[in-house]
Amino acid sequence: MANSTIGAVAQLCSTTDIDANLASCERLAAMAADRGSSLLVLPECFAFLGEREGDKFEVAEHLDGKNPGRILSTVMKIATTHKTWVVAGGIAELLPGQDASSKTAFNSCAVVSPDGQLVSVYRKIHLFDVDIPGGATLKESEATSAGHDLSVVDTSIGKVGLSICYDLRFPELYRKLTLDMGAEVLVVPAAFTAHTGAAHWHTLLRARAIENQCWVLAAGQSGRHNAKRASYGHSLIIDPWGQIRDEIAEGEGIAITAIDADFTQQKRTQLPCLTHSVLRGESA
Repeated sequence: MANSTIGAVAQLCSTTDIDANLASCERLAAMAADRGSSLLVLPECFAFLGEREGDKFEVAEHLDGKNPGRILSTVMKIATTHKTWVVAGGIAELLPGQDASSKTAFNSCAVVSPDGQLVSVYRKIHLFDVDIPGGATLKESEATSAGHDLSVVDTSIGKVGLSICYDLRFPELYRKLTLDMGAEVLVVPAAFTAHTGAAHWHTLLRARAIENQCWVLAAGQSGRHNAKRASYGHSLIIDPWGQIRDEIAEGEGIAITAIDADFTQQKRTQLPCLTHSVLRGESA
């Protein structure tokens, strides 16, 4: 039986081959389960990653727990097969009443319980519209609608606050998840570009862990997806003191560690900065 306090993050290199991508997710889930994990975070775009934002409409689906599409069905299968929570970070979700001919979708993180129930959907709030000299030029808003609502889910490893990739650069989001909504664990499924990842990935993740005294589980894409996209990798788990507990730098694999609630409480008691927050009422 899985240890109820062990969490894992998966890393892969998704392409337009949805069969291969989902097979990788199932393989990594089995690997995590064999090592005792009861919560697995899949990266952003785990099922499909194309050259252009609009390519995702080939696989976009409604996130309906009673009538799941191909991607959500696979996530549910993983959850029930391994009796694990699955945080499926970054699915192209069709808007209500729309179909695959639509020109926009949400970038959504779906949480499925070990009994296969869809318990929460977080729709990415901050969209990645950037033009970095020597790096990536991407405009997520061309084919993606921004979400508005935050979500914290009570899971086997604690209260988990949801986010996706570019959200990482906005500390007020995580402050609200922690101070206002009680998060003890923060998840960051991502497809961080190789350029921005090398510069900021570790620093931002450790900052979010330290300032919120939370565990951070960051599942990333790794390697070259196509001629236009390459991702940084370095999927990792960070404790509330800002220390990296496990990391996979490149390639396909998992990072995994015990999520110790007592350690969280110890650090929050020893250094009670969350209770000292003066401007907490102004969090976004």
